[in-house]
Amino acid sequence: MVKRHIAILAIIFSALIYTSAYPAYSPDIKLKVAIVNPSDTDSQTSPIRYDLPKGIGPDEISDPGELTLKYDMDKGNYYLYGIVKLKPSEKKVLEVGVKDVWSLPVDEIESFVKHTREMDDKLKGTKHAAVGDTLSKKIVTQLDNILKKEKATDLGIKERINNYYENSVALKSTKEEIGMLENLVIDTGGVVAERVSIPTTLAMSIEGVNSSDIKNTVNLTVTAKNPSPSTRQFVDVKYNLPAEVTPKDVAGTDGLEVGYDFRGECFNVYQQKVDLRPGETKTFVVKLRDIWRVPGTELDSVNSHTKNLIVLLEGTERAAQAKPIADKIFENTGIIEKTQNSDVGAEKHITYYRDNTKLFKTTKDYVAQLEKMITQAGVSPGVTVQNAEKLKGGGVESRRPRGYEGVDMVAKSVFRGKAPSVATTWKIIFAILVFLGILGALFFGLWYSKLMKKE
Repeated sequence: MVKRHIAILAIIFSALIYTSAYPAYSPDIKLKVAIVNPSDTDSQTSPIRYDLPKGIGPDEISDPGELTLKYDMDKGNYYLYGIVKLKPSEKKVLEVGVKDVWSLPVDEIESFVKHTREMDDKLKGTKHAAVGDTLSKKIVTQLDNILKKEKATDLGIKERINNYYENSVALKSTKEEIGMLENLVIDTGGVVAERVSIPTTLAMSIEGVNSSDIKNTVNLTVTAKNPSPSTRQFVDVKYNLPAEVTPKDVAGTDGLEVGYDFRGECFNVYQQKVDLRPGETKTFVVKLRDIWRVPGTELDSVNSHTKNLIVLLEGTERAAQAKPIADKIFENTGIIEKTQNSDVGAEKHITYYRDNTKLFKTTKDYVAQLEKMITQAGVSPGVTVQNAEKLKGGGVESRRPRGYEGVDMVAKSVFRGKAPSVATTWKIIFAILVFLGILGALFFGLWYSKLMKKE
């Protein structure tokens, strides 16, 4: 008979214990590793190992308990290790104290809210006032939602960990939108002392995609099968969801639960001990909101902004060079729109999305090339706002004066987000001229003194 080894049944977390009201959380979470001897007749001694989530190391382990913390050089992560002896059918639970690392910096998020409102105030009375107001309200709402989840004191540890990874994704997206708000301020001649984010291009859309508003769904099937023709079995079901999915994107689980897989670094659906009759197969249909598409507003924004840039380059020496780049941009956005609206299966649809994400990044790099041509010509590329009024095939204010505004653009380009005002830029230019004048006078004095000595 083949000897069955000691098995690690599961790794779970105990409830998070609070020492007081928010924000003073207890620094420790109890990590529980359950192991079992499946043999009904033999005692067993066996090594056990469980890989810890990335980011968990010696500083985060407050109490290793009966296990030893080791490091895997190949995998690049720490793991728990020990030698365990169990009697027949014995089950044992080992506890490890871990610091609570599944929280976002509340102070930083609150500072983003303050920063967003400051940017909105700077846009009041400018050409981007309406857009800035809409965008800033959207940002503040998203940040408030993140703060609300972070400050909640009535969540179990499972919900808390799920919130952490979901909020991390939301915060990254929100910081990019703050960067676009900063771009609006800079485009009006304002100064941003410290930037939160610097987007690749000035193309923007204030109408982002909220996955909770997506009506289309994608169905994924999870299958559990009992291969035995004669024996009833209890099977653990687990299916790792695509990397882009967070719990808010799960529209239906067909009875499965949603959790986070630390090894796979993604969310999953699972159910323990599914009862299956001999030869029975059970299928669970998991409904996910279709988040696998580049937002149409982003595609429209890039196309509109590109048309704007082409209008600005008309009559310049770079017009001929810009045309094939613009054609490539339009070609790429067309490919993205066509493929993501194709009637294909879930796996192919997700593959299209991942390919399109890379293609869209390349496309934005092309847009950045056009913007560079614009700045080299001494003209401001401006900021294209989605649904802007069209002018000669471009967006709003597609034609801009050169000269004085060219100096303004130089200031913004050189300081990249920490631009001084136009007046300050002229002061710098005058200071340089004065310095050169003084330097010239010194050289003249030295030359003249040497000439007098020779005479």
